[in-house]
Amino acid sequence: MLKILLVEDYEEKAKNIKIFLNTEFPFMDVEWRTSYNSAQEEIYDNYEEYALILLDMSMSTYDLTADASGGQPEPSAGQYILEGMFLRNIPTPVIVVTMYNVFGRKELSAFDEELKSKYPQNYKSYVFYSSQKSDWKEHLKRQIKTILL
Repeated sequence: MLKILLVEDYEEKAKNIKIFLNTEFPFMDVEWRTSYNSAQEEIYDNYEEYALILLDMSMSTYDLTADASGGQPEPSAGQYILEGMFLRNIPTPVIVVTMYNVFGRKELSAFDEELKSKYPQNYKSYVFYSSQKSDWKEHLKRQIKTILL
């Protein structure tokens, strides 16, 4: 069974993506991480288990629990994870799934080109997620099929 790691701190978005993946790719197992630190640890320790990583770019530094607030918001967490994968020669392909069309002062299309240039081994593409629209599903489906099937 192929395994996908979903890195997403927004619960509604993660739930929608997991429902979509379970419907379209029922033969894939989806593991979910909700923060920069838990995702980084999972990727560094177990990357060989995953055929693909779906990565949010902005997330909290720590998991949100009954005892902890989740730490600080980190707008560049996804890019830091890609950088760490690059430095450790972790070959797992990555698709960024984001609700934002601007990062820093860069439009998403320019950011996409920057990520392709800096992390060509990992970064494959992005999907613009919207809870109001469903076109992200077809885009994500095509990207996953291109990479895995």
